Amino acid sequence: MAVILPVASGKGGVGKSILVANIGAWLASYGNTVILIDLDLGGANLHTFLGVKNRHSGIGGYVYKKEDKLESLLVNTHMEGLYLIPGDSLLPGTANLPFFRKQKIIREINNLTADYIILDLSAGSSFNTADFFLLSPSGIIVTTLEITSVLNACGFLKTVLYRLIFRSFSRNSEERLEIHNFITSRIESSKKPFSILIESL
Repeated sequence: MAVILPVASGKGGVGKSILVANIGAWLASYGNTVILIDLDLGGANLHTFLGVKNRHSGIGGYVYKKEDKLESLLVNTHMEGLYLIPGDSLLPGTANLPFFRKQKIIREINNLTADYIILDLSAGSSFNTADFFLLSPSGIIVTTLEITSVLNACGFLKTVLYRLIFRSFSRNSEERLEIHNFITSRIESSKKPFSILIESL
């Protein structure tokens, strides 16, 4: 089974894609089969760091049902053992994944054959990005020393934590309602600490 490594950031322009490209190249240099997936659906550019021209069908082709499997989107890079599934920022609406299509992408990622699968995720704290990040128990959040970057990284981590807890309970459950109420009260400047929610649940 492949090791899945999601790479995210709360803010764009912090070096996430170049880090993904370098980790992938490093792992492939040791004889591993590595698949890099550009899931930065609103601004895909991982292909640029790999020297791959933007002329291949990407995630958008799968979202719009032009391709049946993610595996059919695999593109060779200039390095042996290193493959890319490109993103598709040129296709309008790709970033706005419907829930069922996101779930299908998650299943497809889990079915890919490789030693390592590295996910280059969109910047920001959308639920789509959080759900892709939760594909693995381990991930990387990239930030810089800039205060806005650090704050956004913390915000992303909080979103992932809430999303993980929320998804642990069944739909329409009392627990999900309580989590929702806690989050919305936090947005309205409540000082309630997170530990109160944990104790209540």
